[in-house]
Amino acid sequence: MNILRIILVIFICFILIAITLLNPERIPEVNIIFETKRNVPLASVILVAYLFGLLTVGIFTIISEIKSKIEIRKLKKEKEALLAELNDLRNYFLVEKGEEK
Repeated sequence: MNILRIILVIFICFILIAITLLNPERIPEVNIIFETKRNVPLASVILVAYLFGLLTVGIFTIISEIKSKIEIRKLKKEKEALLAELNDLRNYFLVEKGEEK
Protein backbone atom coordinates (compact mmCIF):
# COMPACT_ATOMS: atom_id res chain seq x y z
CA MET A 1 0.00 0.00 0.00
CA ASN A 2 2.87 2.38 0.75
CA ILE A 3 4.36 1.78 -2.69
CA LEU A 4 1.02 2.73 -4.26
CA ARG A 5 0.99 5.97 -2.27
CA ILE A 6 4.54 6.82 -3.31
CA ILE A 7 3.75 6.14 -6.97
CA LEU A 8 0.63 8.31 -6.72
CA VAL A 9 2.56 11.20 -5.14
CA ILE A 10 5.29 10.99 -7.79
CA PHE A 11 2.63 10.91 -10.53
CA ILE A 12 0.93 14.01 -9.11
CA CYS A 13 4.30 15.79 -8.86
CA PHE A 14 4.99 15.05 -12.53
CA ILE A 15 1.54 16.36 -13.47
CA LEU A 16 2.16 19.56 -11.51
CA ILE A 17 5.58 20.00 -13.13
CA ALA A 18 3.96 19.54 -16.55
CA ILE A 19 1.34 22.14 -15.64
CA THR A 20 4.14 24.47 -14.57
CA LEU A 21 5.92 24.11 -17.89
CA LEU A 22 2.74 24.42 -19.98
CA ASN A 23 1.32 27.49 -18.20
CA PRO A 24 3.65 30.45 -18.33
CA GLU A 25 1.01 32.80 -16.84
CA ARG A 26 2.36 34.99 -14.07
CA ILE A 27 0.88 36.44 -10.90
CA PRO A 28 1.69 40.12 -10.39
CA GLU A 29 2.36 39.76 -6.66
CA VAL A 30 2.56 36.98 -4.04
CA ASN A 31 2.79 37.80 -0.33
CA ILE A 32 4.91 35.32 1.62
CA ILE A 33 4.96 35.88 5.40
CA PHE A 34 7.47 38.77 5.51
CA GLU A 35 8.32 39.07 1.85
CA THR A 36 6.55 39.99 -1.37
CA LYS A 37 7.48 38.28 -4.62
CA ARG A 38 6.59 39.91 -7.91
CA ASN A 39 5.84 38.39 -11.29
CA VAL A 40 5.73 34.74 -10.12
CA PRO A 41 4.42 31.93 -12.37
CA LEU A 42 1.00 30.71 -11.21
CA ALA A 43 1.90 27.05 -11.65
CA SER A 44 4.98 27.50 -9.45
CA VAL A 45 2.78 28.82 -6.67
CA ILE A 46 0.52 25.77 -7.06
CA LEU A 47 3.51 23.41 -7.01
CA VAL A 48 5.02 25.00 -3.89
CA ALA A 49 1.65 24.91 -2.12
CA TYR A 50 1.29 21.21 -2.99
CA LEU A 51 4.79 20.43 -1.71
CA PHE A 52 4.11 22.22 1.58
CA GLY A 53 0.89 20.23 1.89
CA LEU A 54 2.84 17.01 1.32
CA LEU A 55 5.34 18.03 3.97
CA THR A 56 2.57 18.79 6.47
CA VAL A 57 0.77 15.50 5.85
CA GLY A 58 4.09 13.64 6.01
CA ILE A 59 4.92 15.11 9.41
CA PHE A 60 1.52 14.17 10.84
CA THR A 61 1.81 10.68 9.34
CA ILE A 62 5.23 10.13 10.90
CA ILE A 63 3.92 11.27 14.29
CA SER A 64 0.97 8.90 13.96
CA GLU A 65 3.26 6.00 12.98
CA ILE A 66 5.51 6.61 15.98
CA LYS A 67 2.52 6.66 18.34
CA SER A 68 1.19 3.44 16.79
CA LYS A 69 4.53 1.67 17.15
CA ILE A 70 4.80 2.72 20.80
CA GLU A 71 1.27 1.41 21.44
CA ILE A 72 2.05 -1.88 19.66
CA ARG A 73 5.22 -2.33 21.73
CA LYS A 74 3.25 -1.66 24.94
CA LEU A 75 0.52 -4.13 23.98
CA LYS A 76 3.08 -6.82 23.08
CA LYS A 77 4.67 -6.50 26.53
CA GLU A 78 1.23 -6.69 28.15
CA LYS A 79 0.40 -9.78 26.08
CA GLU A 80 3.65 -11.48 27.11
CA ALA A 81 2.95 -10.72 30.78
CA LEU A 82 -0.58 -12.16 30.48
CA LEU A 83 0.70 -15.29 28.72
CA ALA A 84 3.30 -15.78 31.46
CA GLU A 85 0.58 -15.40 34.10
CA LEU A 86 -1.63 -17.90 32.25
CA ASN A 87 1.19 -20.44 32.10
CA ASP A 88 1.85 -19.95 35.82
CA LEU A 89 -1.84 -20.56 36.56
CA ARG A 90 -1.87 -23.70 34.43
CA ASN A 91 1.21 -25.01 36.20
CA TYR A 92 -0.23 -24.08 39.59
CA PHE A 93 -3.23 -26.35 39.15
CA LEU A 94 -1.05 -29.21 37.90
CA VAL A 95 1.31 -28.90 40.88
CA GLU A 96 -1.60 -28.74 43.36
CA LYS A 97 -3.21 -31.91 41.99
CA GLY A 98 0.13 -33.71 41.99
CA GLU A 99 0.73 -32.85 45.66
CA GLU A 100 -2.65 -34.22 46.79
CA LYS A 101 -1.70 -37.79 45.88
